Amino acid sequence: MFRGFCICLIGGILLLSFLSCSKSDEKTESMAEDLGNSAPVDSMVIVLQGDSGKTAFDLLQETHEVEFIDSPAGKFVHIVDSLQTGSKYGWMYSVNGSMGTVASDKYVTSDSDVIRWHYRKY
Repeated sequence: MFRGFCICLIGGILLLSFLSCSKSDEKTESMAEDLGNSAPVDSMVIVLQGDSGKTAFDLLQETHEVEFIDSPAGKFVHIVDSLQTGSKYGWMYSVNGSMGTVASDKYVTSDSDVIRWHYRKY
């Protein structure tokens, strides 16, 4: 009789823990969906001060190890300090809070510009 009680108790505990894990997973998935609908999240941001006559790309290359791919539109930053563009993350830049609209080697900065390089989830 005592053995049957113990088996039922253990079974009940396992069932409750399974149910609580299931609800936790649903909550996590819901939170992930909410995050997917919010503003982009940066894993890293490099902040640089503009320098009249230099491009956003020049400034990055002067201060960090950069690998890039040449394209007809301009240079595409592929790796900065060993952080590589992948299927979910990539490098992009902004100037004074606005995302770049041309390739970084085409955007000539001024002294008052604040350039941010974002390693951001797509």
